[in-house]
Amino acid sequence: MADKMLLLDIDAILNKQFNIDFKGYSPVEVDQFLDSVVRDYDTYQQIVSELKEQLERSENEKENLRNKITELETKVRKLEEAGTNASAQVTSSLSQVDILRRIARLEQEVFNKK
Repeated sequence: MADKMLLLDIDAILNKQFNIDFKGYSPVEVDQFLDSVVRDYDTYQQIVSELKEQLERSENEKENLRNKITELETKVRKLEEAGTNASAQVTSSLSQVDILRRIARLEQEVFNKK
């Protein structure tokens, strides 16, 4: 795309001077100039078309990435929920073990004092 340079710019079109021939402007000179304008606009249209295609590809890729992000966020939430449930189970198990240990210590103290 960078190698496609436009032959004309706005100033060149606005400041173009044609030589006046016997019957008016020289048809050959006007035709040559208009051929340059047509080539320029053809190049412009090709660039615009390429940029539209590139934009469409980028939009599709962006949408795919958004879908992947949503999918991964869902997986993370599920894993976090599973981890929370597992940690709650571990915590309740630890608290039950802790209670059993306390009871065992109390029983030892009570029975050892008798």
